[in-house]
Amino acid sequence: MQYRELRDFDVPVSELCFGTMRYADTDGAANEKSAAGARALETAIDRGVNFIHSSHEYGTRWLTGSVTKEHPRRSDLHHIIKVNTPDWGEPRFSRESFRRQIENALRELCTDRIAVVQHLQRGVTRKEIMAPSGDEHRLAQFDEVTAELAEITEKLRAEGKVAAVMSFPYTAAYARRAVEADVYSGLVAYFNPLETEIYEFFPRLRNQNKDFIAIRPLAGGILTDRRVDRAALPADDRMQESKMDEAYRQLEALKPVLTPGSLTWEQYAFRFSLADPIVKSTVLGINTVDHLATAGAEESVPLALVEKAWEINRHCDER
Repeated sequence: MQYRELRDFDVPVSELCFGTMRYADTDGAANEKSAAGARALETAIDRGVNFIHSSHEYGTRWLTGSVTKEHPRRSDLHHIIKVNTPDWGEPRFSRESFRRQIENALRELCTDRIAVVQHLQRGVTRKEIMAPSGDEHRLAQFDEVTAELAEITEKLRAEGKVAAVMSFPYTAAYARRAVEADVYSGLVAYFNPLETEIYEFFPRLRNQNKDFIAIRPLAGGILTDRRVDRAALPADDRMQESKMDEAYRQLEALKPVLTPGSLTWEQYAFRFSLADPIVKSTVLGINTVDHLATAGAEESVPLALVEKAWEINRHCDER
C-alpha cells in the first residue's frame, strides 16, 4: 500500500480510502452481506489501508466500529467522516449539530480523533442543490457558515478531536469560494475519467497549499470491466436506463485516449484518480475482499492523460 501526506495531519494516509457506504446492512444484521463487508475491512487493514470513510447517513458504522474496536491496528487507523450542517432545508449552521456529529462518530468508530471532516453545507432541498437558485442561496450564507464552522472547529482541534476540515462543494461556484476559505484544508469531490469538472481547481489548491480527496473513481459503476461495454449488458441492467445515455456518449468520446493496457478498467479508473499528486487519497466503495483488487495495481496513469480527458469532457459539456 502506498501513502500520501495530508496538510494539517501528522500521519500519511493510504491512497485507498475504504468506503463503507454499502458494505453492510443498515439494521445491524449479522448476515452474509455484513460478514463479507467485515472480512473486506479486516483484509484491507491487514494490507495496509489506514484511512476509512463513513457517514451517519449510511447506517453502516455499527460494522466499522465492531471491526476496529478490537483490531490490533486500531491506533493506526484514521477516519474521514461526512458532517452536514446546515442540512437539507435547514436555515442556519448549527454548532451543536456539528459537535454532536463529531462526538457520535468518535464513539461509533471507536477512535479518539477524526482525521478529516468532510463538511457539507446544504441548506436547500435535494432538488435545489444543483440549481442556480440553490447555489445563490448557499453562497449568500457562505461567510456566516464558514465563520461559525471556524469557531467550532478551533475548539474541537484544541480538544484533539478533529485534525482537518474539507469541503464537499457540490458545485463549481461553491468550490471557488471554498478553495479560498481558511477554514477548509481542501476539497472532497467526485473525480474520475467521466467526472473531471473539479480538475479546474487543482492549480488553485496547489497554490493555496491545500489537498484533494477523490470520491466515486468508478463513476458509479460505469468504469468497470463488467459495464464499460454497454452493448454487452442485459436489457434490465441499470446502466441501460435512459438517464445513463449521456454518460456512455461521453465514455465513447474518451475511449480513444483511455488506455487501460494490462490494468482492469476498475484499476485504471482508480489510478487515474490518483495521477495528480494533489490527490491524497481516493474513496472506493469496498463490499467484498475481491473489490480490493481495484486498488492492488500500482501502475501509474500519466498526468497528461488527465488533462486530455478534462479537455474532451469540457467539449462534451459545451455540446
